[in-house]
Amino acid sequence: MPYVFEVPTTLEALHSMIGKYALTGEDASLIIQRIHASNSVKLDRRNAEKMQNFYDVLLRRFMAVGDAIYVSGDGGDELGRYQQLDAIVKVLFQMTQDSPDCAAAVWGRRFGILQNAHTKRLRDSELELSMEDVDDDGDLSAWPSVGTLLLFRIVGHLFPVTDLRHTIVTPVMLLLGQMLAQTPVKSMYDLVLGTMCAGLLVEFTRDAKRVFPEAIGFLSGVIRLYALSEEDRTGPFYPVPTLEAAAKEPVLSDLRKLASQYKCGEDGVPPLSLEKEDIAIRRQTSASLLGAALHFSKVSASNLSGALGSAEKETFAAVTSALLCLKPSNKLLPFSQPLQKRVAETAAEVAKACKLDQSRPPLMRRSMPTIRDTAMKILAPRLEDPDRYSKSKDKGKNATQVAADRTRREYKREHKAVARELRLDAAFIEEERRKEDDAKTSRAREERNKNFAWLESEQGAMNQQVREGGGLLKGGGMGAAKSKAKTAKLGIKKGGKF
Repeated sequence: MPYVFEVPTTLEALHSMIGKYALTGEDASLIIQRIHASNSVKLDRRNAEKMQNFYDVLLRRFMAVGDAIYVSGDGGDELGRYQQLDAIVKVLFQMTQDSPDCAAAVWGRRFGILQNAHTKRLRDSELELSMEDVDDDGDLSAWPSVGTLLLFRIVGHLFPVTDLRHTIVTPVMLLLGQMLAQTPVKSMYDLVLGTMCAGLLVEFTRDAKRVFPEAIGFLSGVIRLYALSEEDRTGPFYPVPTLEAAAKEPVLSDLRKLASQYKCGEDGVPPLSLEKEDIAIRRQTSASLLGAALHFSKVSASNLSGALGSAEKETFAAVTSALLCLKPSNKLLPFSQPLQKRVAETAAEVAKACKLDQSRPPLMRRSMPTIRDTAMKILAPRLEDPDRYSKSKDKGKNATQVAADRTRREYKREHKAVARELRLDAAFIEEERRKEDDAKTSRAREERNKNFAWLESEQGAMNQQVREGGGLLKGGGMGAAKSKAKTAKLGIKKGGKF
């Protein structure tokens, strides 16, 4: 494997390079790292265009590996797809730090493509498909692929999620909210993807204390799907209309029964998996879905506790109602002990955030910010009377000595200021003098060089004429002497002297 690679500007070129030199997933990650190391923008700014194209190639490679994880899993030690994703994220982070503008441009273009694709899937989902034609395969789903979902996940690693508005993070959060509110849920795959999207919104809004009603409503709807009573499960209690329609479908009507039949091991509730084989295990997936929805609801309540100004009860009203419908220890369809424990922990956290043990404080209109709140803070000290202000060095002196020292300090400051201005003026005058002198010298130098060039051209012409042997020039020169010598006329003239 060479150490220096050319920058592949297409995904096919990168796959060809990996197929030629890589034998394992670790080799593929090493090739990507070497491409960035040998063609970084920090080494040469002229690489900006090539690395921008390579950034988009890495995003598409990331989605392809994520989709392969859904279909075939991690791939073992030979492929190691999860390690490949980690390596790509590290390279993307370094490239984002090297050139943030290029990274934002690539993400904006890729995000537009994903948004258009989701709009098309929503249009296609409006076709009437019977539930017999829909299975747990994501091919007929209106939800995005697993690779796209994982791509949304790394946005929080590359860009700040606490900004009030961000060029990339804000559109991604809005698209996730649109998916939760408008995308139909028709299979277990859709429910898993929707729960993970809600978890992403909970993670993105954790530090900024933002409220995303779509995420909270979707999580409460997922919890309500596990209600014991069919009336609670199919009633008009869903804040998200897509889940209200999904609760009436036969494919998702037995989630409570499947979750009660699954016995959690010593490790507790199994984590929610994005692999196709694990999603196909309906009992395990049912328990994992409920555990994930409860966990995300608990985290959301913990994050927003005390940050909504006594509006926590209204925010988590749907979650509270869904938790009351679960009845986890029912004798007919009881949950396993880890699930019951998670339900109790979530209920306790929601009750703590909503302060259910306290009476509801009356609603109060919020006052507008005052001038003192909106005014810019002054960092300089305010002096009541500058004449009475005394430094620590003047302590212990009488008034005459203090006045003399103050005058001396003022004179010293003025002297330094005048000297500084004189130095600046002298530097400016010297710079102007040098410019004028350079202009005069350059004009004289140009004239002198012009004369030298003319003299050299004339001397060259004269030498050429002399080399012609008198053909062009009569008299003088070695050419004329040689011609006279041939005729024996060179020597003493008749009657002459040496």
